Order: sequence, then structure tokens, then C-alpha cells
Amino acid sequence: MTRARISVTARCLVIVFIVAGCASPAKPTQSYPPAPVTSSPAATRVSPSISNVTTPSPAPPTPSASAPSATSFPLSISNGTSIAVTIVVNGTDVETIPPGGYADPLTAALPALPWSVETRSPSGRVLSQMTVNAGDVVYTTPDASGHSSAWGDAVRVDLSCGRLDVWSGPPILGPTFIPNMSLSCD
Repeated sequence: MTRARISVTARCLVIVFIVAGCASPAKPTQSYPPAPVTSSPAATRVSPSISNVTTPSPAPPTPSASAPSATSFPLSISNGTSIAVTIVVNGTDVETIPPGGYADPLTAALPALPWSVETRSPSGRVLSQMTVNAGDVVYTTPDASGHSSAWGDAVRVDLSCGRLDVWSGPPILGPTFIPNMSLSCD
């Protein structure tokens, strides 16, 4: 399982992967070139071409007036597996996503933050988990040069039966799926 902190800007995308048990996050090894960014958080997308890492020195972000409130944070899932996956938030089953299903955002009512989010297989096995706290998901307004950014929380797991992504904020971008035969789907 890979946990990621996502930051999307008009200049680059930096994903810092945190391996369980490590004291500090690994340095990013890939970034994405500039892509048009609109003022709509749902429309923020980044081009998929990969280049060397660049780390701009942006001005401190200015939270957008259209940023989600604590009661309207988006929670989304891409279930690229061959099994149904149940989303559990704070210990309560929220929604079951069919094999190959996609929900951006989930339509189920969600409790107040913070969230402890898990995905579970039909047998009840925990496939992934993450925590979303107030302030984790931020969309910024364009600065003087027209650049804006968005970041949030996400978790990705590559299983033997497919890829499973769950996120709050901008979606996860990244490498092509490679089956992990050591992580079973049952």
C-alpha cells in the first residue's frame, strides 16, 4: 500500500510517497509540466507527460472561497479491481463500489471530519486506509501570475486483481498499473 500527499500546481505535480515505518517521506522523483488550470477544483487536471523534477518556490497559498467546507469535502474512488470494494468511513459502511467502478465524488452522506477511511474486500479484509483531517484538502485562488494549486489526501494500492485509488482533493496521477501478486484481493 502506498500513501501519498498530493500537491497539484499549474507548474508541476509533486507526489511524496510515504512508506509505512519510515521517519520521513521520500524525495519526489517525477513531476509534471504545466497544464491549464481553471478556477473550478473539479476541473483541475495535469498533463500526463513525465519530466525531471522541478521545485518552484511558490508564494504561500491563498485558500479559495470555493474550497470545500468541513461538511462538504469530496471523497472519491477508482476501483480498478475485479472485486466489489466497500468504503468504510469512521467504522461505518458508506458505499460499495462494483468492480471497475468509479465515483468522483461519492454520493453517500459522509460524517463530519476527521475521517478514518478504509476500503474492504467482500470478505472484510482491509485493502487500504487513510485519514482526512480538516485543512488537508485545499484549493487556492490564482496568484498575481495566474497560478493556482490544489492538494489533499490519497491512498493507492496495486493488488493482484487491479489498482485501487481513494482520494479527497485532486485525484492521484502516476505510473501505469503493475499487478502486485503478493497483495491478494480476498
